[in-house]
Amino acid sequence: MKKVWIEPGCITCGKCEFIAPEVFEILAIAYVKKDVDPAGYEKLIKEASKHCPVQVIKYEE
Repeated sequence: MKKVWIEPGCITCGKCEFIAPEVFEILAIAYVKKDVDPAGYEKLIKEASKHCPVQVIKYEE
């Protein structure tokens, strides 16, 4: 996995941070943590994306 990002529209439900706290952080909205290597968390990122209720978690393989 090369890249992961969150598109506008996050409702801050917290599912991504619960599933992959190493990658995602909820502040006012959800963010991908700085300097995280998505290749090491591919399975968790895909799981978080799958469970995002507004489908704003995107990734590039």
